[in-house]
Amino acid sequence: MSKKSRILRAARNELAADSRPVTKLSGPGDAIAIIPYLLGFTPTESLVVIALQGPRRRFGPCFRMDLEIGAEAVSAQADYVLALVRHHRFDPVMVFAFSARAEPADAALTAVEAQLTGAGVGVLDVIRADGSRWWSASCRDPLCCDPAGTPYDIETSRVAAEAVLAGMQRAPDRESLRAQFAPLAGERIAAVARAASKVPRGNDPVLLVEAALKAPHTLTVEEVAELAVAVQRVVDRDAAWSMMTRSNAGRHLELWRAVMQSVPDALLPPVGGLTAFAAWLSGNGVLASHAAERVLEVDKNYSMATRVIDALRASLNPSTWDTFHARSTPPAAPVGEGLGAEAGSR
Repeated sequence: MSKKSRILRAARNELAADSRPVTKLSGPGDAIAIIPYLLGFTPTESLVVIALQGPRRRFGPCFRMDLEIGAEAVSAQADYVLALVRHHRFDPVMVFAFSARAEPADAALTAVEAQLTGAGVGVLDVIRADGSRWWSASCRDPLCCDPAGTPYDIETSRVAAEAVLAGMQRAPDRESLRAQFAPLAGERIAAVARAASKVPRGNDPVLLVEAALKAPHTLTVEEVAELAVAVQRVVDRDAAWSMMTRSNAGRHLELWRAVMQSVPDALLPPVGGLTAFAAWLSGNGVLASHAAERVLEVDKNYSMATRVIDALRASLNPSTWDTFHARSTPPAAPVGEGLGAEAGSR
């Protein structure tokens, strides 16, 4: 039996014994292995900050940003990290840089650690990972943290296996996530366009969405066309929008993403706007940004997409949406606290 097979079997047994798949991290290597599943993709040339919560210091919300290069840019990034950490009252935190280039990664980590500790924020560890080895800036013990780097392997990691078995997914890179919103190849889009031309206006979007949520991946051309046409008017789009809650956002994301990939550009903006919002509401800021960007490629002024982008840039928290769900119509824009455009808040 291979090492990976043994790890998967051990993870399966552990999860079977506990209905709540809580992963126990035994060190920096385990933390590095779980981060791609928190973000939804494997980060490169990235700075990642993770909040630790409760007496057991469990992983809480995290955010990611591109590594900056140059003293001025690095300093500005450190200021921004501190502002986010303060805004959300994250304390303590762990800071990671994912890069094969030691110099810019270490410069970013040093600047961020200095800003956080100078402001009184607890920093549990500061780690650089290059894809095969990690280094801790907080540990100087060669018996614990090899100066040449400590090996790690995400593919054979126990915590990665547990994440997979718990239903978490990891794309190889951000472009793979972006492709989830690209138009489907072949005849389907043209077929949806033809079907849409025959769909009568005025169908109830709520009834159509309720039916489609039962099997979003088996929608026929005609069903896709009906859904897309039904949400073209703002009032009807907002009726579909107001159906979303934190608990059902994942199902809405799968539905509208399936529709989004099958519709012609003429019908895309409201469909894509709903997709982007569902992604944000489900806690996946990366997918939300990609969906919104796809909409803005078609209509650079489409308000729902720009609102999602604004929510991501302003670090608004998806958990605040349910406060507004009881209202008859959605608010003009999401309001509250939250994470950045590269946030994972599962």
